[in-house]
Amino acid sequence: MKNLYRAFIGVTVISLLLFNACTPEDVIVEDLSVKLTKGSWTFNSVEAGSDFLNSGYEITYGGNVLSFSSDGTCTDELLGVNGNGTWSLSGNQDELTLRITYDDSDTRNEVWRIISITDTELRYKFDISPNTLEMTYIQ
Repeated sequence: MKNLYRAFIGVTVISLLLFNACTPEDVIVEDLSVKLTKGSWTFNSVEAGSDFLNSGYEITYGGNVLSFSSDGTCTDELLGVNGNGTWSLSGNQDELTLRITYDDSDTRNEVWRIISITDTELRYKFDISPNTLEMTYIQ
C-alpha cells in the first residue's frame, strides 16, 4: 500500500510540474511611445507600388517632419503648412492613430499600421485609396 501511495504522490507531483511548465507566459509588448517621442521624424522614402507613384508621393511628402510628444500631442510640417493634433497607439502597439488639423483648415485622420520603430527609423503602412503606402521616416 505504501508503494501505491508513493507512486500516486510521485505522479501527482510530476503532473503538477508539467502542467505549470506548459502554462502560457505573459507576452510583454515594448512601449513604442518612448522611441516615437524621442525626437522629430523626417520623411525618407515611400513604396507605393510603382516608380510613377513613388515619385509623386516623394514630391508630396518631401521635407515632411513629424514630432510626437509624450502627452499625446503631435505636430506635422508638410509643404510649408503646419499642423497640430493628437496621436495614440493601440493596445498592442501595432497601430498609430493621428488626428491633425492644419493652418489651412485641412485635416489628417489616419490609422498607420506600424511595421517597425527603432531609435532611428519609423516604418508604417497606410491606405490612400486605391493605394497602400509603405512610408519610412528617420531621425
